[in-house]
Amino acid sequence: MPDPKNPLSRLDRQELVWLSGILKDACRERLERNLVSQEFEARLYRRGPVEGRLDPRPFLKLWEPRYRKFLEVAKELQATLEGEQARTSLDSLRWRMGSAEGVERLGPAHATPEPAENRSRRKSRSG
Repeated sequence: MPDPKNPLSRLDRQELVWLSGILKDACRERLERNLVSQEFEARLYRRGPVEGRLDPRPFLKLWEPRYRKFLEVAKELQATLEGEQARTSLDSLRWRMGSAEGVERLGPAHATPEPAENRSRRKSRSG
């Protein structure tokens, strides 16, 4: 039963993977915008301070490491969720297929395996 206090409990696994992808993309875009803004402000202030305008450079530099950290965490979160999803899918497939150890050959039901003596007499193409 979903926890009513946790908003993420309303999402299924695939929706959580999508959400983490959206978060990762948003963090990357924020970091890129921050870097572009820092470069723009640095060029602007090379000419000298702009009268009547606060210098945003310290705030931009303050947020850059945070955006990098958020991006790293979002990447790890998405990788973890995708890994869990792949593991769950693999386990599900294994369960559906059952144990295939007793199966000698998968293929058409009418096909019979070639006798061992015929296989050993076959000429190789390389020789």
